[in-house]
Amino acid sequence: MKTWTTVALHGPNRWSSSSVLELHADSRLAGESLAASVIQKTIDLLHDFLDAGNYTTTHPQSVSTARASIQDVPSITTRGALWAAVARWMSAMSGVPSRHLFNATTTSSGHDGRLQPVTALEMEEELLSRRAFEIAKELIDAVESGQDFPIATKFRELFDYADDVRLGPSSRAILDAVTARGIPYYRMTSGSLCQLGEGKHQRRIWTAETDATSAIAESIASDKDLTKRLLRHVGVPIPLGRLVTSPEDAWAAAQQVGFPVVVKPRNANHQRGISIELTEQEEIIKAYHWAIEDGQTQDVMVEQFARGQHHRLLVVGDRMVAASRGHVETVTGDGIRTVRELVDALNQDPRRGEAYTDPLSLVKLEASAHIELAKQGLTPESIPEAGRVVLIQRTGDLTTDCTEEVHPETARQAVLAAQVVGLDVAGLDVLAEDISVPLLEQRGAVVEVNAGPSLSPHVTPLFGQPRPVGQAIIDMLFHPDAEARIPITCIVATDRSIAARTLDAWRDRLCKDHLCVGSVESDGIQVGMEKISLPEASTAQRVQALLSHPKLDALLIACALSSLKESASPVPRIDRLVVMPPSEETAPQFQITDAWRTIGHALHDRSHIEWNNTPAPLQAMIRTIWNP
Repeated sequence: MKTWTTVALHGPNRWSSSSVLELHADSRLAGESLAASVIQKTIDLLHDFLDAGNYTTTHPQSVSTARASIQDVPSITTRGALWAAVARWMSAMSGVPSRHLFNATTTSSGHDGRLQPVTALEMEEELLSRRAFEIAKELIDAVESGQDFPIATKFRELFDYADDVRLGPSSRAILDAVTARGIPYYRMTSGSLCQLGEGKHQRRIWTAETDATSAIAESIASDKDLTKRLLRHVGVPIPLGRLVTSPEDAWAAAQQVGFPVVVKPRNANHQRGISIELTEQEEIIKAYHWAIEDGQTQDVMVEQFARGQHHRLLVVGDRMVAASRGHVETVTGDGIRTVRELVDALNQDPRRGEAYTDPLSLVKLEASAHIELAKQGLTPESIPEAGRVVLIQRTGDLTTDCTEEVHPETARQAVLAAQVVGLDVAGLDVLAEDISVPLLEQRGAVVEVNAGPSLSPHVTPLFGQPRPVGQAIIDMLFHPDAEARIPITCIVATDRSIAARTLDAWRDRLCKDHLCVGSVESDGIQVGMEKISLPEASTAQRVQALLSHPKLDALLIACALSSLKESASPVPRIDRLVVMPPSEETAPQFQITDAWRTIGHALHDRSHIEWNNTPAPLQAMIRTIWNP
């Protein structure tokens, strides 16, 4: 029989101004006392994992929040309290640190109707927080039964799950900057499409692309031949080359442009299908087939090899705002293991993985690696002598911030390259032996211009200083003095008819000011004088429909206190609260504590309240709930 369940509260609620996931556990299960030895073993298991450091995280406060979540565990005596602490530990380590929320008691919705202990965990994604509760229970059960708990494996499962359900690092970098600016945001789909701001002030992003990123510019950026031609016409250094139609044509093109050469797909991004510094006909033919296979295209280019290390320069608007340097992937022989075994050992680094949030990628012995090994007279099964450094991959992960090193002329050319392609946000792949020297002086070149570049190398570099790239994008989208919110007025009453009349009066007042006003109705929404039927939508969904309306100046909603008792606020915040006093019959409903807690967490400014003759004792009661 199921002994626990979860309830998601999306939006301000009785616990917090942030969304939470409530854990409703059977009172006998959650209230059960645990042996001190079980609690201590749980603490030791979590501390030992952190102390070993055999993990990777995606948030700078993950470890500190995880440690804090179990700091007070020795004083815990019940299963429910330990469950909540371990779930908070799991959430923090998966990349979502959260604050401690004090326990409360609410009436159970179960068949016995008894009071039931409820615990809440601040959440970013409902599925991830639920999984944190699940793994926390598995861990406690294993410790209690004396079984080994594979914490490293379980943590990796949780980390990969977080990678699947959370927004990516580029989106999060922008949303962190949005939050710092006080701009609201809303996730529009299960993908990466997000709305920034509200109503007529809104903008939209998709990872590092914005609503100002044109489809034409994206198309140009994906056509490497056209991009090179445009860059060459404005004086940006590029490697010479051309499209080829066959392995034989690839060899002919290599002879024309001069050795060494690069063979790559015409339209592929993120270094897919690229082979570099080729001089022999056999390896150029292999590289041609690899470009087709990995790049999933029939269009292949051969171009001059530009010497130097791989750099990524990020351009936002009319500025180069960050730069990162990549590293080559090598292994060092020990005279015992094969190249394949050395690569397998390299991939044991906990920072490496296939998730896009992993700081380092797995090194794979694919066709491009075989070409590099052949140049060194090796195969994956060769055993390099002790101390020999073997090159596996020339274009490794971007790991090192080098923003301050970029020569001003190179930064200027990067901005020019992005502008000629037409991108408002662009990632330029640049090859240079010394990025502090102009490209023309070292046979350096811009080799690609990418739309929607990953911001992760600049936000969380392995080496060097993080850069505020999300802030740069937000400053481009929203002028520092620009408005991003529309005012939200919430009318609270115990009598629905009074709330409806008050809402109509407010609508008339705002419309007289020539504002486009939206209101939430019983079966839909109203914008201006137009009623839009949305009978299948929840109140929160109707609110979101209004906030996404591109003409809206203001939003109105009426709420019954009883509807807020155990649910989240349907609006993301309340800018003005209009309180309608209760009648004698409805006075008990006016004193629903949890409803007023929810309103208090949603209320943006407590000076913006209209009490409408609400008796002073009731006003004092509400303020006591807000400020216990």
